[in-house]
Amino acid sequence: MIDTPPGVSDAHSDRPTLIATRGLPGSGKTTWARDRLARSASGNLARCNRDDLRRMLWGAPRYDRESEAVITMVQHDIVAMLLRTGRTVIVDDTNLVDTHVGTLQLLASIHDADWHVEDFRDVPLQLCIDRDSQRGADRVGEQVIRRMHDTHLAPTPLTAECAEPGQGR
Repeated sequence: MIDTPPGVSDAHSDRPTLIATRGLPGSGKTTWARDRLARSASGNLARCNRDDLRRMLWGAPRYDRESEAVITMVQHDIVAMLLRTGRTVIVDDTNLVDTHVGTLQLLASIHDADWHVEDFRDVPLQLCIDRDSQRGADRVGEQVIRRMHDTHLAPTPLTAECAEPGQGR
């Protein structure tokens, strides 16, 4: 079970927290974030998700370079504003690219917020695919999830070789 990180309780803290989820589509990131938001009675918790922003701005997901640049700027501005107002923010995107996580961590630092990563990368690939297949119009698709897994989570042959006993140099 995933524990609630610091700053997500209803208790008011002196410092906001920026929480980034990491995991494949279907791993439970948004369900976890929405659950925390629903249980927060203080009004001090917010959620900022790129897919929601895409739907809000474009009416449907668009992934071209220009649209993604706009989404990134909008998301970072929203997160910064929420942190400046003392709110804890959950960014429940895949965040599988280290530089994206690093940028969010920098935002937390700039705004004197605590930093936490809620990691869903250990959720089995097939479970993510099965959950995604139940999403209807919001489905990402098995091929996309497998590609994301292979690109960001699957061990490379060198990594696997070094992990075996007696293979270190």
